[in-house]
Amino acid sequence: MAPARIGAYFASRRRALVALAVALVAIGFWRMTGGASEGSPEASLAAVLARRGQTVDTASVLWLDRPSSGWRRVRAVWLGHAEGEPADVFAGDVRLKANGAVVDVAWVSNLTRTAGADETLLARLGDHVAYASRVDGKLEAVTVLDFAGEPVELTRDWPLRARLQNAITNLQETGRFRGVGRQRYRIVAPVERFSLAATARTFEAHVGAEAVIELDPRRTAPVRGADLVESRPAAKGMPGTISWVVDTVRNSPWVGREPIEWLEHTVFSAKDWAERKWYAIVGTDTEEAVAEELGVAQVSERTRIELSTTNVETGWPPAPMKPPLGKVKHEGEWMPVVNDPFVKARPGEPPLFYQSFLRVDPERDYTRVYVNVWDPRILELHIVAGTREPESATGETGTGMAPRDPAVLERVVAGFNGGFQALHGEFGMMAEGRVYLPPKPWAATVATYRDGSMAMGSWAGPPKGVREYEEQWAVAQIPTDMLGLRQNLTSVVEDGRYNPWERWWWGAAPLNADEQTLIDRSGLCLTTEGFLAYFWGQSMSADALGAAMLAARCVRGVHLDMNSAHTGFEYYNVSRTAFSPLGRELTDDEYDGPTPLAPSLFLRARRMVRTMSTMRFPRYIGRDARDFFYLTMRKTLPGAPVSTAASGGGPVPFSSDGMPASGYPAAMARARIPADAPPGEGTWLVRIDPRRVHRRWRGVGR
Repeated sequence: MAPARIGAYFASRRRALVALAVALVAIGFWRMTGGASEGSPEASLAAVLARRGQTVDTASVLWLDRPSSGWRRVRAVWLGHAEGEPADVFAGDVRLKANGAVVDVAWVSNLTRTAGADETLLARLGDHVAYASRVDGKLEAVTVLDFAGEPVELTRDWPLRARLQNAITNLQETGRFRGVGRQRYRIVAPVERFSLAATARTFEAHVGAEAVIELDPRRTAPVRGADLVESRPAAKGMPGTISWVVDTVRNSPWVGREPIEWLEHTVFSAKDWAERKWYAIVGTDTEEAVAEELGVAQVSERTRIELSTTNVETGWPPAPMKPPLGKVKHEGEWMPVVNDPFVKARPGEPPLFYQSFLRVDPERDYTRVYVNVWDPRILELHIVAGTREPESATGETGTGMAPRDPAVLERVVAGFNGGFQALHGEFGMMAEGRVYLPPKPWAATVATYRDGSMAMGSWAGPPKGVREYEEQWAVAQIPTDMLGLRQNLTSVVEDGRYNPWERWWWGAAPLNADEQTLIDRSGLCLTTEGFLAYFWGQSMSADALGAAMLAARCVRGVHLDMNSAHTGFEYYNVSRTAFSPLGRELTDDEYDGPTPLAPSLFLRARRMVRTMSTMRFPRYIGRDARDFFYLTMRKTLPGAPVSTAASGGGPVPFSSDGMPASGYPAAMARARIPADAPPGEGTWLVRIDPRRVHRRWRGVGR
């Protein structure tokens, strides 16, 4: 480019360049805190940060670079806290004078943000810093930070777009594009007496009277004391684009939460106004829209009626729902999800899922709430904590994915979104027996137990004599057999009543708004029949979600997440062997390929509703930054046919017919080999579910 053209280029953009320069200078000044001179670099640093309301433990200050005078900044790490709050680990860039005075401090970052843990005992080894986390006076964990940056393996397989997003998030949270590596070692049996120090090559934590945990920062596994800790490799879930932009702006100090809520409310209110005007003119063909959005495999009307008829013994599927606004074709009816290569099926058994839809808003009869129902006696619910959300009160991080064991993955049949981020209420979260956020009293709760059962309801209030919320008693309330819990807001429906806690704010709307925000919303409920149902709809209020739950005969209902980037339900069909070709092109809501993070397994997946289109897909079968639920098929009888190929026969099915009555699912099933054996001949092979049959031993001599 010629010099004249270069000059013309910059001249035409002079105002934009000046504005950018002013913004960068302003940001630079904002990140600085001014100087102080207190005789030593540590005391001067403490004086500077005291103006921002932070108390610094001067004895804890570590310099990652050699302190020097002039314009060169040095990286410092320290323990600091606000008045009445536990200590956190902070890092920042400090510019010093020769006399120990601090000229300014920039890019101050809280690296832990653990409201429920008190960080202590900083120790340095090169670019690595270790610290101890104390909860209720006991050692909860030891964490090693790597200031050379997070491992490249965390994002190696991400697209360039996602890696750039991650770099910006790292800058926002740690002051460095490369971020800070983190390896946490959870103490199996927390103790009150402990110490932490650096040796020539390792960190040593003395736990109790004699036990020692030795950590080499260059490796994940402990050198000594592996039986005293639980650790897992660091992990990150890849962010979506739209949700990342919103979260980044919301978490920035220049914008914050309130303006984003105002903007979302304004935008979606305008969208709602435009939609109402549009559909008032053109109308809507609900039957055609439902056929397009559900994408259910076509079955004959006779088959649909047969499969939708409630079985008297099992109660499955449930009776139809009564549409609140009258009825169009198939509205409120349970349509079986069958003959679908993307949805798992049990040979010879009823469908795992039934779908339906409801119109519940008389002012917006063009909108629909889609409902998916399943039987928890057949499908087991699991809760997963994301690698980032909800942000833990103690520094605990989630796996962000279902176990990669092929025996587990091939039983995964669906996944769907969880609840709000921690910043929107810090509602309780526990997964795999680990508490990330303590439960809140009266919050709507979904819970899972070690025996595979689940429950829904409002969490209990404070114990007698306790007036204020305390994390210690909140955690102590968790039953010992509970494996996971997820809370969000208060119950949408409880005992057949909508909004019994008289809540107004259901997310996205500013606190001073006159009406709720019309937006994509999702929910989960337990019905009177004992089934679980997932709800999803666009341009929906909490009132509409509640109306749909009441129509579905819900006795307990919880509001899950909202916004198109955070809500969705996906079907999965995982196999150890390759699928037969589809014989057609995939649509945008379908996937056919290797299973994420388990490429030896084959996966077919599709969205429940085609218009669930802005989320990354497939999402809940891989690793995610946010919490979610997934469903697995239980091992129930009758089970798969038995092969008789070795004797020249084909597969022989099992049946519970003729076996002792034992409820549903069956406790016993049998198959006759060969299948065509005459009465009184052949061999009976019997399967018994030991979870549903009690053993009794009769007088057998020893």
